[in-house]
Amino acid sequence: MEHAMNLVLGLLLGLFNLVAAAIGVIEGFARRLLADIGIGGELQTIILIVLLVLLIVAAIRVFGRLFGVLIAVFLLLLLFHALLGNGHVAGTPI
Repeated sequence: MEHAMNLVLGLLLGLFNLVAAAIGVIEGFARRLLADIGIGGELQTIILIVLLVLLIVAAIRVFGRLFGVLIAVFLLLLLFHALLGNGHVAGTPI
């Protein structure tokens, strides 16, 4: 049971790290592009904040159901572990 919970939690963390890395790469590319165009300072910061919000919304729309399913599976496994983890069901030996 703990192995399954660790597997699902690892998938959640891996997916989150993948999304965060992709956002970081896109942000770095956009920062370089804006600097090459000549946009800097506060305007560049505002544009990058808007881009970051759009990337977060896009990631949630693309991976939202997958995150939801993985979180639901993890919570169900946690519930089963709480009920069955020590070999007893609500205090009654199996």
